[in-house]
Amino acid sequence: MLVIVITGLPGSGKTIVSDVARELGLPVITMGDIIREEAQLRGIPSSTASVTLRLRGGTRFIAYKTLERAPKSSVLVIDGARSIREIETIEETLALNVVLIYIVAPWKLRFERLLLRGRPDDPKTLEDFLMRDLRELKYGLGDLIARADYVLVNDESINEFRKKARNVLTLIVTQYGKQEPSKG
Repeated sequence: MLVIVITGLPGSGKTIVSDVARELGLPVITMGDIIREEAQLRGIPSSTASVTLRLRGGTRFIAYKTLERAPKSSVLVIDGARSIREIETIEETLALNVVLIYIVAPWKLRFERLLLRGRPDDPKTLEDFLMRDLRELKYGLGDLIARADYVLVNDESINEFRKKARNVLTLIVTQYGKQEPSKG
């Protein structure tokens, strides 16, 4: 099995890459959706859910919850890993072929995107944004760039970034996977 894991700081463009993967016919599981669902089930505020769930359940909790929903497929895309422990969990549970895509974007651009996106857990102020980045980096997100197989810079138009994402995903599936993505 080939597992493509997408990671990056909030607002970097993970959702865009996930959307392109879906267009290519690849199944996608989003760890942020799992966190939001678990938070709702447990009555945890969405703004603190990621921290609370990881503190209560351990560094691999979100990965295990995500993998419970993994469909039977020769290729799977997981959006939102935050630490080496989560990558190790995916490797140990599902696959030897785990390819990590790390997405980066300038902080000002990410902040603007998050203000426009408007999810309940998105920061409303620059201070909240910077604190969220620090929390994400504390989980180990920064360490993942050293583990990344591909780094995509998202500082162009959405259309240009979508083309980059499509090219990288197609390359990965062709190089590592046994199935060619559909032209979607």
